[in-house]
Amino acid sequence: MQPNNVFGSPGLEEAEAVEDGTALIGNMTPAGVNGPVSPQQRQEIARRIGQDWQRISSSIAELFATGVPSNDPRTQQVVGEHCRWIRNFWTPDRASYLRLAELYVNQPKFRRRIERRKPKGMAAYLREAMITYAWANLR
Repeated sequence: MQPNNVFGSPGLEEAEAVEDGTALIGNMTPAGVNGPVSPQQRQEIARRIGQDWQRISSSIAELFATGVPSNDPRTQQVVGEHCRWIRNFWTPDRASYLRLAELYVNQPKFRRRIERRKPKGMAAYLREAMITYAWANLR
């Protein structure tokens, strides 16, 4: 079973990916982008970031829904992708990634976005997986 077929997204509408990406990047210039960014470039960056988030969150949702533990190597591989994806915004160290993990659960805005059309409890599962990843892989 492919994660995207269960919780959402090969048919993810382009507008939703752009909406997610725009919500995530706001008015900032993502890491790795030099110089001024045209509105079209910003929309393309937002679309890519949104699609990447949808792919990662769908994979996490599938792992969670099928009972794969948060510390399982398969889950940790996807969380590694999440950590690399976060580098669109900043370079996380252990402390900042642990704070982000807590933010995902404790801030309703983030929890709603994470669990939108995904299983309830996924934010807590992601937090636990991120904690494991941070302690094993970040300084």
